[in-house]
Amino acid sequence: DLNPTPPRLHTVIFGEPTEHALVAGHKGSLSLTVRARGKAAHSGYPWLGKSAVSAILPALERLDRLGDIPVKEGGLPGSKKLGKSTVNIGRMEGGVAGNVVPVSASASLIVRLAHPDVESARQRIEDAVYDATGGDPDVEVQWNFYGNAPIDFDADVPGFNVTTVNYATDAFYLRFPTGNVKRYLYGPGSIFVAHGADEAITVGDLERAVEGYRRLIEAADRRV
Repeated sequence: DLNPTPPRLHTVIFGEPTEHALVAGHKGSLSLTVRARGKAAHSGYPWLGKSAVSAILPALERLDRLGDIPVKEGGLPGSKKLGKSTVNIGRMEGGVAGNVVPVSASASLIVRLAHPDVESARQRIEDAVYDATGGDPDVEVQWNFYGNAPIDFDADVPGFNVTTVNYATDAFYLRFPTGNVKRYLYGPGSIFVAHGADEAITVGDLERAVEGYRRLIEAADRRV
């Protein structure tokens, strides 16, 4: 219902912290979990078991560097507009105690894609895990989110600074197969303080954003 043909709208403004700049594009994203299975044993006799932590570590070490590895060596491609693709290992879990060979381990990752070929990126990630672990069948990739490619936005309203950002938004849910729909990404605040102890926005930024949104709405009204 969000994507009728033809579209029932001509302009969409997405609000995100852009420091009052118009965003010309943002990266795509992939969400995955790497899981490893092992066999529990007493830590004094580790050869009687199989460490899931030891099994997953080579995969994570490889994935952690995947945005810096040359494409011809299996790394993730970037783009001139958005720079390099990056990988973040955001959460790790494994084992039950220091004196037990861990029977399971997992890690949650987010990939910020600077290149539009999502399927190729997924394959490169799976190949990296396979190569790093020697094809260990007890280490696998689980895709939590199929992924979306980078998105281009309009930045044609005069008087704004123009930039690109490395985060992703929900804009990919709106797909317009036909029609000329303008998409703007704009808002007060800085992404550099997001998800941290100092996350905040000032009253001054909010007041300045009123003017920015007014100019975008006026530009949209002129298209009617």
